Amino acid sequence: MADFFEEVVMATFKLNGAEIYYEDYGPKDAPAIVLSPLIFTNTSVYEPIVRMLEDHYRVIAYDHRGSGKSTRASSSSIENSAKDVAELIEKLDIGPCHFFGNCLGAFIGLNLAITRPDLLKSCILAGPNAEADDELTVKKMDAFLDYAKLQGMKESAKAFTDMWFGSTFRATQDPVQVMRREKWTRHLAKMSPEEIESARQMFHRKDVTKELSKIHCDVLVMCGDEDSPESIEACRKVAKAIPGAELRVIHHAGYALAIEQPEEVAEDIKLFVGKVERQRKQRARQPAKIGRAHV
Repeated sequence: MADFFEEVVMATFKLNGAEIYYEDYGPKDAPAIVLSPLIFTNTSVYEPIVRMLEDHYRVIAYDHRGSGKSTRASSSSIENSAKDVAELIEKLDIGPCHFFGNCLGAFIGLNLAITRPDLLKSCILAGPNAEADDELTVKKMDAFLDYAKLQGMKESAKAFTDMWFGSTFRATQDPVQVMRREKWTRHLAKMSPEEIESARQMFHRKDVTKELSKIHCDVLVMCGDEDSPESIEACRKVAKAIPGAELRVIHHAGYALAIEQPEEVAEDIKLFVGKVERQRKQRARQPAKIGRAHV
């Protein structure tokens, strides 16, 4: 855990009529990592990852608009959610920083890397997809969200987690994993209409395929080997299209990597961020190249 004397900040900041909740852990002079939650979750989803990172990094986790302790989900979009993160980074004066996002957080991170590269040293994306969903998928998800807002998610929670989690996590009897699985299944069943609505932005996202080549921060793409073939292929396409991006496949995990395999995800974040930090320091120590004077 963080040093006894290191204060953990839990606060909100106002942005365009909303209050965005965030938690700030670890040494305030250490390299910063921003954690962006999955669809239908909140900062607590990152508790195991924060514990593994906070001794050596400043770790900021936040709630999306309309989720957790943040307010206002109306008219949410991936673009506006990325602006929220950009404002948070600027308010805390931690840019350029490192970013990790899973699920909805990955889509937001992808947009942030495209639109505000000045704020990022690296971007770690778990389950990104640069393509827009097809019209039929959007219609189905809109109908699902409309129904869920009226009737609640209780009867749909298990069906959703069956898509979210890989077969290993769904079947495990490990007490810690069972606790995690049950926690989020219960959470889904009790969500408010506002929390459900905040997910709509994910299915109405724009296609950013042609923008991927413009990303020049260090990028690590993650996917679970038990995710759907379509999702795995989407991750591979993103990693291939971004210059210098790396791909990491997490075993025994589906789409919700941060829930299913938080320890392995945290270790990969530490390794990747550590490598990026070392490379940046090495480049900073290199003497500037001086052009030969013309006689």
